[in-house]
Formats: sequence, C-alpha cells, structure tokens
Amino acid sequence: MCPRYRGHAGDALPATHVLRQLTLSDENLLTQTAAEFRRIGNAPAWVIGLSGGLDSTVLLHLAEAFSRDGGPLVRAVHVHHGLQDEADEWLQACQRTCEALGVDLDVRRVEVSLDGSGVEAAARSARYQAFRDALQAGEHLLLAHHADDQVETVLQRLFRGAGPLGLAGMPASRPLGSGQLVRPLLQVRRTAIEAWAAAAGLEFVEDPSNADHRYDRGFLRGEILPRLAQRWPGYRETVGRAAQLQGQWLGERAKEPSEVVQTALGEPCLFLTDQQTPESLATATHEWLTNMGWSSPSLRRLREFARQCLESRDDRCPELSLNGAVLRCWRRMVILSGLAFDPKIYPDTVVVGEAQSGGWGSLGWQPAGPSWGFAPGTRLSLRCRSAGEKVSVRGRKSQDFGQLCQAAGLPPWWREQLPLFMLGGEPVFMAGLGRLVGQVSQPDSDGFSPVWLPPQPLP
Repeated sequence: MCPRYRGHAGDALPATHVLRQLTLSDENLLTQTAAEFRRIGNAPAWVIGLSGGLDSTVLLHLAEAFSRDGGPLVRAVHVHHGLQDEADEWLQACQRTCEALGVDLDVRRVEVSLDGSGVEAAARSARYQAFRDALQAGEHLLLAHHADDQVETVLQRLFRGAGPLGLAGMPASRPLGSGQLVRPLLQVRRTAIEAWAAAAGLEFVEDPSNADHRYDRGFLRGEILPRLAQRWPGYRETVGRAAQLQGQWLGERAKEPSEVVQTALGEPCLFLTDQQTPESLATATHEWLTNMGWSSPSLRRLREFARQCLESRDDRCPELSLNGAVLRCWRRMVILSGLAFDPKIYPDTVVVGEAQSGGWGSLGWQPAGPSWGFAPGTRLSLRCRSAGEKVSVRGRKSQDFGQLCQAAGLPPWWREQLPLFMLGGEPVFMAGLGRLVGQVSQPDSDGFSPVWLPPQPLP
C-alpha cells in the first residue's frame, strides 16, 4: 500500500498563522495545548518524534511556533525502519517539512530484529531505543499521541486481558534515557488535529494501514469507535479519565518503598521462595512488572511460566517473551533481560574515562588503583571472546569459562556477549570478571576500570 499525500509544503502557512487558525477553530483547545507547552518549557530542547504523518506534523508546527515566543529549541528525529517500500518517501516528507520550518532533522536508521513478539512490537522497540539515543541530558521527546490513540490503546489492552498498568493507557510523561518522554496532545481529539492541518494547508503522509480493518487499530477506528460515538458521544473523555485514575492509583503504589534487586549485570530480578505456588508467583511477577512500568502478560502465560520456574531443574532456564524483553528464571530468580544483540556491533575501540552506549549496552568507568587501573585517555580495543578461548583472571591459572561466570554470578545468556578489552593485542579485562593476566596501562595516579551493562529493556 502506498502512502498518500495531503497538501504541499510550498503552500503551508507560517506556523504563527497556524496558531491564529487554532484560536478561531477551538480557543479552549489552543489554551490547553499552550498550557502543556508552558509546563514543559524549561527543557533545554524539544525533540519532536516526526513520522511524516498528520499528528506528528501538526505537533512539530505547534512546537516550532511556541518556540519562537521564547520556548525551548526545537529539532526533529525521524526513525527510518526500512520495513516498507515507501519508507524513503516518508523520510522525504519529513525533510521537506523541516526545511520549510528551518528545523534540524536527525534521521535514525534502525534494523528491526524479530524476536518472536511480532514485527510491530520489534519495530516499536527499535524506535524507542533510537529515541532514547537521540536525547541529551534533560531534553524532552515530544510524541503526538492524542485522545483517540489513548482510547484505542486502552481498548486493545483490555481485550488482551491487561491489568492496571495496561488500563492506565499511555502516560502523559515518563522518563526516557537521559531525558523525558512527553505527550502534549493526549487530551486532544483527532478531529481537532485534522482541522488544524486543513486550516494551515500542511503537507503530511497518510498511511493506508491506519484504515485497514485487518489490523486491530484500523478495525477499532473504522468499525467500533464510530458506533460507540453514536451511543456515548463523550467516550474519549470518559475512557481517558478512567485511564488517568488507573495511572494515579499506580503512581501512589509506586511511592511505597520497595527493595530494588539486580543481578551482577544490573538486570532487575525477583527472588523465588520455597512457599510459592504457581498462582502466587504469577501474581507476584505481575505486580513486580507493573511497578516497573511494564505491561504484564496474560495470567495464563504467567502461570505456566511460574510453574516452569518452580518445577524445572537447576540446569534449565525457562523463558517468557515480552514486548522487547525476556523473562528468564535462573538460580531461583526471575530476571527481566533485554534482547540479545549481534556482538559485531561493539565499537572497535573505546577511550578510558569516556562513557559510551548503543545497541550493545552501556560502558562506564569506575576508579581503580594505580597498580592495575587504566590511565585516562588510553585507547582499548573491544571484541567478544572466541569459542573455547581461555581466560586467566588476576594471576590464577586458566579455568573453565563457564565456572568463572558461575562464580561471578553472570547469567548464561550474556556469557557469549561479554566484551573483552584488549591492549596492545593482548586481552587485559573482561566485563563481569575483571582484570585478566596481561599488561595494563600504568597510570601515575588512580586509574579506571570498565563497567559494562547489557542493553536495558524499555517498557
């Protein structure tokens, strides 16, 4: 299906005129949107998630107009999945829009890795990772989800048997990476956004899949919601209010102190007890996921996973796939892990003292003594351990690699992806195990040692 275009960039009205048209069409709505912009106006920058479609194009125009009156600097980010033949056309539409407004466009090309959760879920995971990487400290990512999107989200989750977190819908804001994700149009109806775009003569791309009734959202949008509107014209507001109440309840629960438990590689985990049954473990796992901001799987899937956790032998590792993450049971712990990655994406070299992150995880540095630390500025090469390659840790003779990892508490699913740091062609450090036998960069004062964490899953 090919995308359809509305309007022409050359005919688009100035952003300030867009605001005047909004005042004429719905003054209360404009006031509400402007109030939300003022609330988040102290951010160093607004980064607009721009797909090229109607909603994000309108949001970019509004944010840019507000920015002219003393608001934060605005730039846009477009995630190019490459999943559709028309992906380049969407990118070109974004480029024309940003050029017309004088807004910088950051294009992030991603590869969607299928993990069994479906193409849409995998694409969403890749998209949000790209958004996370695009944000600098304190910046706000603005997404154009609106009131109709919220209703569709809540209904979809309801029909899947979601719990309180799912029925809370999309939050108006939440942390994302080093910044914040904000949805300033979440109280705005789609019809109002369409009116804004028509008044301003904006160019945008229409995705035909949005009206395809084979997809859940297309079916809800075309078949179900129009009938709901006939009986309950205010359903958007009532569903949105119900979602807000769920979110407020969850927020109060989140204030209750709870112990944060992590594995040696920083992954959140939940300890099993001898008194648990599959039902009680499934309930505990559901609440644990909810408190961390995750949509919980169905109770049937959780119960089966819990049964496997409690009944499997120690050498087994039951798994349950989530949307962009995996639940695993290991050493009497339920562990929430990110997805595996291709070790080839590790950077070739890293610089001691300089933090880095990517699809391969994050790298930081902690102080270490001068006797074996690495001097700041030293360049180390990075690779994964080869199959069967022996390592000797801190002067001890070579040991079985699996035994070393077991002793260090390193989960088995990361062992083949642990980064090996090289200096002068010799392995000198391995993440999770520490310094290896070999030379080190002797600093004049205290040096640094690497701290690697695998990719952290995003709810």
